Amino acid sequence: MVLLLACSADAFGEPPTASGMRFRCESDRTEQHYCEVDTDEGITLVKQLSKTPCMQGRNWDYDRHGVWVSHRCRAEFITGKSVPVEDKVDGTLVRCESRANRVEHCLAETRNGVRLTRLLSDSDCVENLDWGYDETGIWTARGCRAEFRVGKTDATASPIETRSTKLLCESDDRQRKRCEVTVEKGVDLLRQLSRTRCVKGTNWGWDSAGIWVDKGCRAEFGVY
Repeated sequence: MVLLLACSADAFGEPPTASGMRFRCESDRTEQHYCEVDTDEGITLVKQLSKTPCMQGRNWDYDRHGVWVSHRCRAEFITGKSVPVEDKVDGTLVRCESRANRVEHCLAETRNGVRLTRLLSDSDCVENLDWGYDETGIWTARGCRAEFRVGKTDATASPIETRSTKLLCESDDRQRKRCEVTVEKGVDLLRQLSRTRCVKGTNWGWDSAGIWVDKGCRAEFGVY
């Protein structure tokens, strides 16, 4: 396990030098944070955790000793340049491809989760930035092309709690709006109402005190 400031490695059982080791590196303010990890085989950003986009060369990058992040970039990375694929994973295989950098939505049953299993594009596919999912399917953007597993992607996961409170939150005139509500566990986008694609972390998000929408996103959300 690697632990340094706002950085941590997930406990997948690999030694710190293993290719495909997943770890988290986080910057909560503008200061730079450094996460020591073996970078001999490169580094791939696989999941954005912050509202601030993590852009390589701007607010994150790596050298031969580790990864640095700054200006509120928080993300999960893996060592190496390919996304590890887990064997013996049940579920349905779905291919979703963003052509000409356009947003593509692919219908799929996502109640039990979605996992990227094979990267098809030269560009990165970063969760919550280049791809994500809602209750109706998977979306990809910015040239991300990949194959995903939907369904039983985690046999050890607990059943998903589906009870939630519905809330309408709308960005009128492309202005940022905040809808106050108590959030105990999380928020799901249930139904998009705008022509503008609502992308979590880009033009909508949430915290414990409510939901925010921006840039024309209008949608119905489930709060639980």
